[in-house]
Formats: sequence, structure tokens, C-alpha cells
Amino acid sequence: MNITKGLKVGSLYHSKVNNKVVRLVSIDRVGSQRIATIKHHAQDHLFESEVFISDLIKATADQVKAYFKR
Repeated sequence: MNITKGLKVGSLYHSKVNNKVVRLVSIDRVGSQRIATIKHHAQDHLFESEVFISDLIKATADQVKAYFKR
């Protein structure tokens, strides 16, 4: 389990770019930037699967419930 900058791989976060709750898959470094790889069970062709770490915030309890409802 990898924990970086308070983010935990496998946990749920809200992506501001995608405007939905996503699961953090991995955290990588590209130059001086940290990039998060994310996934969502309802991904489409407009879904950004790699975002900056600063784009992610902790998902609220209501957001997590809605994520698991599917």
C-alpha cells in the first residue's frame, strides 16, 4: 500500500477534472510533477485517467455511497 502526500492508493477521491468519484490506482512522478492514475467503473472516452495530485480531494460519505450504488 502506497501513501504519498496524504493520498492512499486504493482509496476513493473526488476528481475535479472528471467531476466524479474515482479510485486512486497509482502515483507516479513525471519530472517535478506528481501524476495520479485513477479509474471509475463508468469510464467513457472523455474520462481523464491521469490527473495531477492537486486535482484530487477526499470523497465525502455521500459521494462514496453513490459510487457504490452503481
